[in-house]
Amino acid sequence: MTNKPWPAGLLTALVTPLTDDALDTNVLRILIDRQIDAGVSGLVVGGGTGEYGLLTLEERELLATTAVEAVGGRVPVVLHTGALTTRDAIRLSQQAEQVGADGLLVASPYGESINWRERVRFYEDLVAAISLPIMVYNTPPSGLLTLSEIQELAELPNISAVKDSSGSPELMGDLVEWVEGTDFAVYVGLDSLLYDAVRCGARGAVFGSANLIPKPLFAIVRSLLAEGPTPDSAALWREIRPFLRFTERSPNYMALCKAGLILQGFEVGQVRAPYLMPDDAEIKELSDRLASVDRAFGASPLAVVQ
Repeated sequence: MTNKPWPAGLLTALVTPLTDDALDTNVLRILIDRQIDAGVSGLVVGGGTGEYGLLTLEERELLATTAVEAVGGRVPVVLHTGALTTRDAIRLSQQAEQVGADGLLVASPYGESINWRERVRFYEDLVAAISLPIMVYNTPPSGLLTLSEIQELAELPNISAVKDSSGSPELMGDLVEWVEGTDFAVYVGLDSLLYDAVRCGARGAVFGSANLIPKPLFAIVRSLLAEGPTPDSAALWREIRPFLRFTERSPNYMALCKAGLILQGFEVGQVRAPYLMPDDAEIKELSDRLASVDRAFGASPLAVVQ
């Protein structure tokens, strides 16, 4: 991905499988193969859905090494290397470059809030230490960025994309308008904004929900990028959007993604404490909604074009 445009399409923000509270590299490989077989355009590893705040630096490095090796160049691998300190973010980013990552997703420090001058210095120090392209992660835990702040960060070397998880349709509209005619890539990070964001010019989407329904989401994004809105993509979107709204409203998005994978037969383990898995009522609704998406996708004309 270095010196090339970021991939257009669906990038899955992978969960991190844990067995007996330890990283399960075998299950990670299974999840990666499933996503690639579904047609996704790339993988984001160790992000918010991947429980990065709950992993040790050593676990994150093992996760990075295993993911890049397992993908084997079949799709781009974007590693999230944001950390509480600049020192640790640089360590993780340099290791990501060494093992062959294609790009980085980077949230600024997410603990005690930092001011704008500190945030700029964080990214300045990071880009000085590596040569990989960087996607800025605009996410609430790190403090949301404005359009002008994203534009200022984009002036730094190697910063060439943003994942916007602000949930603001106005900011998403401003971002795609700003980048029109440039190589700067905008990815939508809030699931229910997918259809409008991509049809209006976003490069693609980075979603944890793609762990659960990669084929339907890939089909919609592919259709929008190739043809724009069509009756078939709009009909499938109407069926899928309620599922995505359900995931967004969950008390714990990453736990819901893990619960859904377990329902689908993937032993990804529990989320790490202090987080908790969904209660029985939420798992029942999750199961019902997954079945509804499966039925809708199976009946959609987009399902036959793989």
